[in-house]
Amino acid sequence: MPRNRDLERFVAGIVSTLGLRVDEHNEDQISQALRQGLERTGHDTVDGYVSQFESDDRFASNELREIAKELTVPETYFFRHPEQFQALAEVALPAQLKARAEIRQLNILSAGCASGEEPYTVAAIIADLPGIETWTVRIWGVDINVALLEKARSAKYSAWSLRTVPECERGKYFHFNGKHYILNPGLRSLVRFKEHNLLCEDGGFLQTNYFDVIFCRNVTIYLEPAAIKSLITRLTQALAPGGFLFLGHSETLRGISQDFHLRHSHGAFYYQRLLPDEKPATGPWACESRSANLAVAPPMQPQKNADWISVIEGANTRIAGLAGGSVRERREVIPALAGCDNSTGSSSCLPGVTVQQLREVRELVQQERFDDALRAIQALPPSPHVDPDLMLLEALVLANKGEISLAEQVCKRLLKTDELRPGAHYLIAVCQERRGDLLSAAEHDQRAIYLDPAFAMPRLHLGLVAKRLGDLATARRELAEALALLAREDISRILLFGGGFTREALIRFCQAQYDRCGGPR
Repeated sequence: MPRNRDLERFVAGIVSTLGLRVDEHNEDQISQALRQGLERTGHDTVDGYVSQFESDDRFASNELREIAKELTVPETYFFRHPEQFQALAEVALPAQLKARAEIRQLNILSAGCASGEEPYTVAAIIADLPGIETWTVRIWGVDINVALLEKARSAKYSAWSLRTVPECERGKYFHFNGKHYILNPGLRSLVRFKEHNLLCEDGGFLQTNYFDVIFCRNVTIYLEPAAIKSLITRLTQALAPGGFLFLGHSETLRGISQDFHLRHSHGAFYYQRLLPDEKPATGPWACESRSANLAVAPPMQPQKNADWISVIEGANTRIAGLAGGSVRERREVIPALAGCDNSTGSSSCLPGVTVQQLREVRELVQQERFDDALRAIQALPPSPHVDPDLMLLEALVLANKGEISLAEQVCKRLLKTDELRPGAHYLIAVCQERRGDLLSAAEHDQRAIYLDPAFAMPRLHLGLVAKRLGDLATARRELAEALALLAREDISRILLFGGGFTREALIRFCQAQYDRCGGPR
């Protein structure tokens, strides 16, 4: 959406300091903040307003406080997303208590703490730990919204903030004064609050390796990509090796950081920072890429009663029809998959490997000449870097050849270099289903879905696995999600992961399975 010059100046000069993403969803809110800023400061022009912001530190500080009040009003309440707090209580805290046993000190950060419900929830959980009274516990709540911090420090809450806390347990943490629930002094004493923009220099607050657990939930969803990267870099440096990071349900570190293990327990995904002897993945990685301009195969109908690998193996008409598409259409996806610069004629990902060689491998896969594709991959010159996309191609080839164990081994090697590859998790799920390990298959499908919620194939596969496990409610839910996603899935991913079936065939198959699970039309 085009913006007028005044709004562009405001966003570039002031809103960018907060790192906030600006789009059609919040543009009206930002325009209102601009109008209020002009009225509040008596400026007639945006240029004068922004110029004073850039030259007057006190003015800038005051204005940021006011703007933050208007633009950051998150929804929060006690014990929000209880599965994450279960993981905190039963995984993260025991691990960090063991790691800090000698110094008996525990440091927790709630980044973007809003009105305090999150850090106080952490305090309630820590207060219940046996022997914790002999430890030094510091919980910090940090936010840029001073109005919310004032509420947090007051520790007075309405019943709405306690809506997930049963009535019988409220007396354990609060006393009711007839109007508000007042947090007990013991819990309040565990938490300190600080006004701070985590994207700015902090004067030593975020000390290296200081915090054992960091909560930063539903913060990055509001930020620009560069601000997300900067924030995660700062938090990573402040988190102790082996420490834990909790993000919001729709937030991941995929494409942002290689400094963490992905953990999954209690129905929650979270992260654990690598230990010093665990080197983060390095190298000129490519991303799992997409292209919308590809020839597609003739429609196929998957078998209705088989595991997914058998469905793939049993197909008698494959995507060999791709060979009849135009050369331009078939080749457009090759540089994208490899993440290489097509204009140079050589791959920036694999020194000594040309783009043309990678194109040939991909075309062999598209034509389902899997033996030839595997030989071509193995014939590529050795490289000091392990390329995840090439490994993913190799695993796909092996899976399509029915060499399930080898395909799974390649995926596991890939995940050792980059744990946040949804395609690799999906392929492992397919392989583990074939081996009969349905629970492990479901686990990897869930990881793929968490890392890329728009990825249709793990939704479809998880629905099939749940159906085999007799969990029809989960099967219906996942198959319904898969139906919606398949309609808009990028064609390159259907070609890569769809077992040779077209979008239309996969939708028909998914609909049939959904109907078999009793899903309403």
